Amino acid sequence: MKVLVTGATGFIGNHVAKMCLEQGDKVRVMVMPGEDRSPLDGMKVEFVEGDLLKPETLAAAVKGVEGIYHLAAIYAVWTKDPTLQYRVNVDGTRALFEQALKAKVKKIVFTSSIAALGIHAGQLANEDTAFNQWKFANDYVMSKFISEQVVRGMIAKGLPATIVNPGYPFGPGDRMPTPTGKFIIAILKGEMKQYFDGGICAVDVSDVARGHILAMVKGEVGESYVLANKDGNYTFGDFAKMVGRVAGVDNVAKQKIPPAILGFAGRVMETIAGVNGKTPQTTYKTSMYSTQNIWVDPQKAIKKLGLPQTPIETSIADSVAWFRNNGYA
Repeated sequence: MKVLVTGATGFIGNHVAKMCLEQGDKVRVMVMPGEDRSPLDGMKVEFVEGDLLKPETLAAAVKGVEGIYHLAAIYAVWTKDPTLQYRVNVDGTRALFEQALKAKVKKIVFTSSIAALGIHAGQLANEDTAFNQWKFANDYVMSKFISEQVVRGMIAKGLPATIVNPGYPFGPGDRMPTPTGKFIIAILKGEMKQYFDGGICAVDVSDVARGHILAMVKGEVGESYVLANKDGNYTFGDFAKMVGRVAGVDNVAKQKIPPAILGFAGRVMETIAGVNGKTPQTTYKTSMYSTQNIWVDPQKAIKKLGLPQTPIETSIADSVAWFRNNGYA
């Protein structure tokens, strides 16, 4: 196929672009004007400039392609402009897919997130778990939920899209780094002596990328698939200790921080960020959202798509090695 990959300089998108090339696809990548293209060095891709904030730039990106992998989004705990994540993640997605409809693109894989799903204590969330995070959803979580609803509405009007909901990806190539990558780096630097309630669903970034490729071929239009690892649901404390063990770092996750203190710290950091404009380590809503067990069941993707299940310790070892080899820690 000839495909367009948005977000190809990002963590997951870069792996998706590589896998497309490996299977013989002709790959076009959409980059922002002036964006650093070095993550794509050595990859035989066609570049087209486009900006999700400027709908008039998107027609050229989708022209002549058969498939689209739309991964471009802002993944951040805080932005100086609180509207930015909505304008990019929601309005930008709508604008891109409106052009895709006009261009009669045959198939689209839209990268949503497990953030678009609900969280219920004692249960594993799946594709049918209704969103319920109105109280603690930060701008990223809220924008991903809304963008998925927008895409579902467009599917009802003929958009040939399949939705994927990745868990928390780990592995090599997290250049930004993402919030999940920063978690690993903090442990490598010996800065993760505390931990807090809550849990994550860890998954290998290569498995997530492969899930996108499988969704393009096997994913049904209108269906969504959680891209995660069935053995990847960990409490933060257990996950941090595993990273420490794999990395050979001592004194990881030794002291538990009560949720009230975590929330207070989030408010303080957010207030300071509002004054100096620098991204805080966390915010109140991010902190409180994270104290929940964000655990999922990926059985649908495993059974329907054949989603790979790389052992989490392998993913962590690869991530640790990459960060160390590239000077992050």
